[in-house]
Amino acid sequence: MMRALESRKTTSQRGEQRIKPYLAAVILFILVIVAAHLAAPPAYDWRQHTMSHLGGQGYDRGWIMRFGLIAFGGLVVPAAAWNIRRAPRKAWPHAFIGLYGLSILLSGIYSTAPFESGVPFSGREAALHSIFATAAGVGLSAAMFFFTLAEPAPRRRALHFSALALTTLLSAAFGLFPAVGGVLQRLLWLVGFSWLALLEVAPARVKAGMPPLVSRD
Repeated sequence: MMRALESRKTTSQRGEQRIKPYLAAVILFILVIVAAHLAAPPAYDWRQHTMSHLGGQGYDRGWIMRFGLIAFGGLVVPAAAWNIRRAPRKAWPHAFIGLYGLSILLSGIYSTAPFESGVPFSGREAALHSIFATAAGVGLSAAMFFFTLAEPAPRRRALHFSALALTTLLSAAFGLFPAVGGVLQRLLWLVGFSWLALLEVAPARVKAGMPPLVSRD
């Protein structure tokens, strides 16, 4: 009887180890980004315009990017909650990933201003999009910061810190060099995607009795 229970528990653990919602969210969003770029008109300049502009107001194909933003956030938020529920004393930094995901989701509901001039739009909606996009950046940076503090392994702590440093530098550059804002924003997304995926692809190794930052049991 005990062996059967242990076998069932081991099978359940292996199944849960294969569940990688952060990675799934990243892969899905990358596919949406590619589709949105392929559908973009010649007026869209990826070097200057942000990815949010692909979901901008007044753009008839903006639904593609808006779907991606909402779907990405819709996967990240419950994934963060699941990690916290499985190991609340250790995985609390995932709360900031949840804030990041929720903000991304809301930035998909409220669209930014059009990338083409002369198109009517709602300034209030554009302002809300900007607020939620900023909140997403704050949430992701806070997550990286607190993962850096909570991580006991020096190499992984360095990885979290490096991601935070790159995010901070690219965010500053984004505000200083608007002519290449699209390029800088894509680099920001790349850093965030890579870090988020690595949390699940290469979960931290911890001592016996200490739950990991990403739940594996």
